[in-house]
Amino acid sequence: MRFNHAQIGPVSAQWNSVFEGILLCKQKIDSRRRHGVVFSEHWCRLKGNILVLCRSPNRTCVDVDAVIFLERFTVARVHEEDVPYAFRLNFDAGDAPVVLIARSDAEADAWCQHLKEAQLSPILRRIGVIREELKNATGLDFLDSSAASVTERKKISATDEVTGSSDPRGLEITLSCENLALPGLSSKEEPNAHIIVSICTPPETAWKKVGTTEVIEKCRNPVFLKTIYLRSDLISEKTRVRFLLLDLRDINSHLGVQIGTVITMADQLMNNPSLPMVINDVILGKPLPIQSPSGPARMLISSRRYNPSLEHKSQPNRNILALNYACDNLLSKRYSFQHTLGERMHVVEFMGESRLCFDFPVEYLKSLLKREHLVYDSLSRTGSSNPLLESLRKERLITMKQVLEQYEVALRHLVDCSGNGYKPCWARSNPRLDFVPTNLHINQIAVTDADGEVVSSQNIVSVGVFSVPSRSYKSGGLFRNVANTMGYPQPYPPTHLSVRLMGVESPIASTACLIESTSQGKAMSLLYRGAGLLAVLRADLKNLVQRLTARDQAGPLAERIQKALTNMRNIFNDPLLRTMEPGEAINAETANLFNLLNDMSSFDKLECASPTTAESEGKPINKPVGDRAMLLNSIDKAGERLAVEVDRTWDAAAERLWFHVFDAMVSLIKQEGTAEFGLTPAALVSEAERTSVASLGLVTDNCLTALSVIYDAFSYRHHACVCQALTSLLAGLTASIPLWNRTRWEQFAVCGILAGFEGLVSCFGNELGMIEDWAWAIEQLANLRIILRPSQVRNSDESVRSDSKVNSEFSNSGSDTTSTRTVSTPTAKIVSIHECELTVPWSVWTSAPKEIQSRGRVRFRIHPVSFIVGINEQQSLAEKFDKTGVQQAVNNQGLVSLELYFDRYIKHYGAPPKSYSNQDICDLLANIRHILTPPLPTKPVELLELASEIVQAFGGLRFTSCKSAKDRTAMSVTLEQARWLRNAEGMDESNFLPALKCIRSIGLRLENVWKNTGVRKYAFNRLQLLSFPRLYRPPTGTFAPGLMT
Repeated sequence: MRFNHAQIGPVSAQWNSVFEGILLCKQKIDSRRRHGVVFSEHWCRLKGNILVLCRSPNRTCVDVDAVIFLERFTVARVHEEDVPYAFRLNFDAGDAPVVLIARSDAEADAWCQHLKEAQLSPILRRIGVIREELKNATGLDFLDSSAASVTERKKISATDEVTGSSDPRGLEITLSCENLALPGLSSKEEPNAHIIVSICTPPETAWKKVGTTEVIEKCRNPVFLKTIYLRSDLISEKTRVRFLLLDLRDINSHLGVQIGTVITMADQLMNNPSLPMVINDVILGKPLPIQSPSGPARMLISSRRYNPSLEHKSQPNRNILALNYACDNLLSKRYSFQHTLGERMHVVEFMGESRLCFDFPVEYLKSLLKREHLVYDSLSRTGSSNPLLESLRKERLITMKQVLEQYEVALRHLVDCSGNGYKPCWARSNPRLDFVPTNLHINQIAVTDADGEVVSSQNIVSVGVFSVPSRSYKSGGLFRNVANTMGYPQPYPPTHLSVRLMGVESPIASTACLIESTSQGKAMSLLYRGAGLLAVLRADLKNLVQRLTARDQAGPLAERIQKALTNMRNIFNDPLLRTMEPGEAINAETANLFNLLNDMSSFDKLECASPTTAESEGKPINKPVGDRAMLLNSIDKAGERLAVEVDRTWDAAAERLWFHVFDAMVSLIKQEGTAEFGLTPAALVSEAERTSVASLGLVTDNCLTALSVIYDAFSYRHHACVCQALTSLLAGLTASIPLWNRTRWEQFAVCGILAGFEGLVSCFGNELGMIEDWAWAIEQLANLRIILRPSQVRNSDESVRSDSKVNSEFSNSGSDTTSTRTVSTPTAKIVSIHECELTVPWSVWTSAPKEIQSRGRVRFRIHPVSFIVGINEQQSLAEKFDKTGVQQAVNNQGLVSLELYFDRYIKHYGAPPKSYSNQDICDLLANIRHILTPPLPTKPVELLELASEIVQAFGGLRFTSCKSAKDRTAMSVTLEQARWLRNAEGMDESNFLPALKCIRSIGLRLENVWKNTGVRKYAFNRLQLLSFPRLYRPPTGTFAPGLMT
């Protein structure tokens, strides 16, 4: 280490030393003229972990002879006859030891004690351990100075502009400038124009900033695409509006100079749709000198005041209602772009946090915990005569209990969670939030008419890639885990990453994912179903007397028990249990109980009937034998006997089902001298060590423990990723269902809901494992069914609540939007292993076809398709070393799935629809096939555009993901929005790149970055951007290196 020895001496004489005194330093001399050891006397000062040796023994000496930094060393006394009171400093780095000699034995002991306490390494190691424990518990690194503070990150910067631009009675201002040939600029220089808009309403005297425009570089006649929206509650006729014109000399740091200003009254803007104003000097208040032959520098202010018609006032905008129903903290910004017909098209951008982001993972974990506890109880009640299977059963009980504790910790944390309505990217590695999707937001771009009403829109859900970063990717993602646990080793990756094709080859995956085409998957599915039915039956049979206390309950209770028993018999009659005889005992006890329940039903009817009425009608009166108390006692005993028989039969069935599960898992262990199927015990232990969680403290020293650890690690990752994917899917549905017409309802009921997922993750490092998790979770959605049913709130109540919410937000959007939850909130819950129920508003339900409404609910299947293309510098490395096989396999499977939906559609409806760019779907599919045919192009982002067009042509849902859904996702979302405006809404081609730059530089995706990092900068550096496709590069001044990703 370098230091200024001329200054450290005087400084050391002034500091308050911990310990100081005279020491002799032993030095070895080895030269041509002299050999041996010499002792030099020094005055030594100890401060912190620095020991200063002065040149003389004088206490006031300031000349430094040596400085010793006391780190990674040991100190010990040296017992030598010729050198008394000595101690040695031994350094771990390999430096030569230093021998120092005190003047007495007590002084030597004192020096040794102070030197031991001086080094910081033990304290730093302890701090490191505590820091790692906090990071594992919270997912945050509180000592990371490069990131924004936790308090800063949790704040949402919701300015008046972004919260209030949905006010239908506001004033929208479009700005442009002319002749910006200003003093101080040469004839060749052009300004980087930028305008800040502020207002001041008496009696206030300070200016309040309400909006800014984008920066238009190197232009003397800029036309700003970002419009300024003034809420109706912020302005009055006496309000002054100031437009401050800046020239940003440094766009990266937003440093610039003030060019001029324009101040006018709000009533002038309201009464004049177009208002040209001369730009004045900021200080003098006089017009700027004329520097252009075209005239003075002017600002053209075009204003548009919305006056919704009576029809619109009585019925709030359907699009706004849909977004308010699906989102919290809804933000918006407005723009004005050039249309191909020559007019200006007015565009509004929305972004909100899904209300289901935390609510649905809670429901998922509740359902998961209930199922797992029932299966754990079933496993604890069974046994096996096979020693190997019995040992595996005991191992499963140990590891299952630990996994259940992890689920419970996550559930408690989510229930108590408050604050943000989304999971920020800095909490991505928090294990307590593993089941919550990262940075889930709903993005919408919409075109409005002259009254400010939305006439067309496009939704995109942005979410972080479905993965579990809190657990390592030493063994890859889910698909790689499946490949590692196949009985017969196969090349990886295959040509198609398919759950159906790969899952059946792995006993671990087929059991955890309940793949019923395998015996172990079918057995596990029956165990879940049977354990759930048994819990329902036990509850009904145990509380018979309590349930029958009320009159006329015997009939419904008998029907409920009969339904549960029928389902149990179906399980007992499954081919896996074909050798088991359920026995006549259950049938006999069931018949006895139903006879008693029928008697109770008759008893209740006779007690309620009037005797005189029955006699007058000539009906015989048959009084049951005994009183009600005796009958209840008989029913109670019959219920107990039936419960015992059902328990006994289920225990026998569960034992056989567990045998199928354990037998398949044990088959993975390769025995010596057997066939090639299976893995060696050493390979299983190694795989378990890579997939296990270190905090659990499991010792995987045998293959049975390894099997159990591998299964639980796979199951946890599977459920966490599927929960994230399902939450995102439901968020997209809540925003899209209110916009469905009759055609969409019928199409999705027949063909299923098409969900297109786009990924921008690279095939390098941990992101490769994230791709495997992401693709696995998306494919699992095909096994789920979504049940839609109307909410309990009917039209009148719902409309009143919706109107109050919309009017409240429009009139007072400066208030905290998180408190306005008067709109009915979407609810979603798991109703069975493969079914999820989602409520929709009654007004939305009434827009469905009558045949669907008559059912009371409708069941949809999900048809997911996924395509992924890495775009960053890590993807360039992966392509250079030919490591993009996983990406190719995902895209191949996505094409197969897309073609399957296409075939299903034309089978029922004939010719497919045109895309929004007026292209035929068949041609788009052919282009995708061409791109995916080797040799593959580098970073084929055209693939994402083609797939997106097909999905939107079928009215499907759109999802875009990168690691944090913040930077690369922002580039993709804004690019797709600009393409939609150009191809579907007729935005002029000349405005495409300026519009794309404007949305990226000042739009809501930059607000999303602020919400996650506290900085309005995308986390890119210039080296990264060199590897990005051209249309995915952010504008200058909107990115910075070293930010959180």
